[in-house]
Amino acid sequence: MADDEVYEPFAVTDTFCEALVRVERIGSCRRLVFVVNDRHTPGGPTRPVVAKLIVPQEMVAEIAQKLAADQHDPGGTAAFARIPLDAVAN
Repeated sequence: MADDEVYEPFAVTDTFCEALVRVERIGSCRRLVFVVNDRHTPGGPTRPVVAKLIVPQEMVAEIAQKLAADQHDPGGTAAFARIPLDAVAN
């Protein structure tokens, strides 16, 4: 297997998100908090959190640029390979 081959060692579910509501600082990383709109909640609409991603700070700009350019990473997720080992400890 090539070093840059992307694979899923277990099934990773897709999560639908409608909005990024917060960016939180966690050391040298950032937590991106995503929500959906729930219009059917008794008492009025709510916005439940459906996903939280922790990424290195320097990757945030890369993500924004790729989204703005509507690009994908055809060789895999090279940017994720740069995540510090202690990033997931938080």
